[in-house]
Amino acid sequence: MTASMTTGRKILISVAVTAVFFLLLEGLLVVIGVRPESYADDPYVGFSSTSRLFVEQSSGGDHNELVTAENKLTLFNQQRFPASKGDAVRIFCVGGSTTFGRPYDDTTSFCGWLRELLPVADPSRTWEVVNAGGVSYASYRVALLMEELVEYDPDIFVVYSGHNEFLERRSYPRIIAMPRALRGVGGFAAKTRVWTAMSGLVRRFSDSPTSPEDDPDILDEEVTTLLDNAVGPSAYSRDDTLAEKIFQHFRYNLARMVGIAESVGAETVFITPASNLRDSRPFKSEPRSDLGEADRVELDRLLEGARRAHTEGRTEDSLEEIGRAADIDPRNAQLAFLQGSLLAEAGRWGDARPAFERARDEDVCPLRAPQPVAEIVREVAADHGAILVDFESLADEWAAHDIPGEDLFLDHVHPTIEVHRRIAVAIIEEMARRGSLSLSPEWNPQTVAEVALRVEEGLDPLAHALALMKLSKVLGWAGKLQESFSLAVKAVELYPDDSRIQYNAGLTAHLAGRKNEAVAHYRRAVELQPDADEPHGNLGVLLEEGGRLDEAIHHFRLAIRYARNPETANRNSANLARALMLAGFRDYSQGRQTDALAKLTEAAEIAPDDPEILGRLGIAQLSTGKTGAAVATFESALVVRRDDPALTNRLALAFALDGQVDRAAAAYSRALALDPMVSELPDNMFRVLGNMGRTDVAREIRERMGK
Repeated sequence: MTASMTTGRKILISVAVTAVFFLLLEGLLVVIGVRPESYADDPYVGFSSTSRLFVEQSSGGDHNELVTAENKLTLFNQQRFPASKGDAVRIFCVGGSTTFGRPYDDTTSFCGWLRELLPVADPSRTWEVVNAGGVSYASYRVALLMEELVEYDPDIFVVYSGHNEFLERRSYPRIIAMPRALRGVGGFAAKTRVWTAMSGLVRRFSDSPTSPEDDPDILDEEVTTLLDNAVGPSAYSRDDTLAEKIFQHFRYNLARMVGIAESVGAETVFITPASNLRDSRPFKSEPRSDLGEADRVELDRLLEGARRAHTEGRTEDSLEEIGRAADIDPRNAQLAFLQGSLLAEAGRWGDARPAFERARDEDVCPLRAPQPVAEIVREVAADHGAILVDFESLADEWAAHDIPGEDLFLDHVHPTIEVHRRIAVAIIEEMARRGSLSLSPEWNPQTVAEVALRVEEGLDPLAHALALMKLSKVLGWAGKLQESFSLAVKAVELYPDDSRIQYNAGLTAHLAGRKNEAVAHYRRAVELQPDADEPHGNLGVLLEEGGRLDEAIHHFRLAIRYARNPETANRNSANLARALMLAGFRDYSQGRQTDALAKLTEAAEIAPDDPEILGRLGIAQLSTGKTGAAVATFESALVVRRDDPALTNRLALAFALDGQVDRAAAAYSRALALDPMVSELPDNMFRVLGNMGRTDVAREIRERMGK
């Protein structure tokens, strides 16, 4: 017998003895009553409380149903399915707002499309699809939810997660990266009692006392995002260390999801998150941390040069300047997006894509999943044998110029209805490749199109237009005015006969500086709903800015008449007073003193403490011979603006024309003391008196002044 054979037998015997030992130990732990862990817990975050997504209800027959709990309907779709699934294949779709179907709902989500398409793809089986996507749900909340869902006898989990990982505040005092060599090992090991016992002992004896700062973050039962306050994206600042911990936690959560699914024999389908690269500007930018003053000055110079070159049509010069700027500060997300946009405009799509990707990845408010997120999804799927639908790669294939934009997405991350359908088709075909279903011979693009037509014919255009309007408002709140306006226009195109939708389009156009379009939308809004206060008021503002004062006054009056709250009434009263003042002064300048006096008097009645209105009213009163009233008006204005030399000069003129020479002299002396340049004013008392031929009064005042 050779030495190598002897060594081989020894190794074989050692392995056999070890295996027998662990089998005996496993058997002993069975007798003792140790139960294997079905899946790992999340050691990095906890929750202050939890409540169930689904509650059981009687369906009126022998079988109960599970329905979405009332307190969850703000974040989840209303769903209903049998408590006992029978022979159906039960699929739960989990994730964030994309899974939910935002800005719409379950009907046009990829989950809703699966429900419609699966019976066509594989009619040999009964399919049951439940949408459990939660708005703003990050991976750790999805995994927690799956702990409930495994109680409902699932067969497949479809997971679209990754865009919401940065939404909630976490600190991660301690986090353990998962070594690559150990990825995928826990699935089998966690099912043994030996693993359970050993891991329990390790936790018991190896954990050293920790300070409160080392405890896991405790989150509210439902999502409280960093955006849930008035400051919005400004709540974010760059933190690369925290970002790396978030990526590690995301990887752990995905592996945990597989473990949770496997604990009941369910499959997992992962979808890589994709986003709008071409048409979605970053939410917040910050320069690189070590950018010096000299670099800032050079950046400003280069950006101004790029802007000027672009305006003058010198494309290559513009690109050269912006490229040099991006080299100085590669971490500025807005700068990267600008570079990508200029390259795309020049048709250099291959160069544009890296710039757009950098804009996404350097966004300090990362509401689009950065590149590491998609890579982690791919790696976890490969490590654990999960089914992978690579939506990120598919989106590149589907997009114009291989760069996803508004052709695929409604905003920064939410796909169009058509893209949701394509995702569902991709899920079905990937499941077929993995043997999770058998495609019918009838499955082809034509049958998919027939299902699509049936679904889309049943959609409510008003509901969808209102959903787009709501999304438009969110983007406007985030400062993305052009994107907000684009969505508002799509809502109008979908349903043009709703005043709310027209008003929102007007407002977004107004904020984006597209004033003519805003006027058109506001006009249509008040045509559709004549008592809509806000459109009347905003239309008045734009008409006033355009010099159409009489129309503005008309709409301000209607805004006040139909005001739904005191704030709106007060705001438009102030607007009306200003418009009346401007119209009154216009009439005065055109020689229509009576009209001017009427408008300015009304303006002063609305705003009795406005010195500008009072000042102009006083002039109109003088022009119509109401000198005593003018004196009172100017005195009222000076109560508010006591040391105004121009108003004091006008009061002096009013005294003079009212025959109060001594008071005129005193008032004019005070005006000169406040500002000697009063003598140069167009309405200087002596100049006006001279123009009126009242040299006698002027001479008498000078005598009183000792001149």
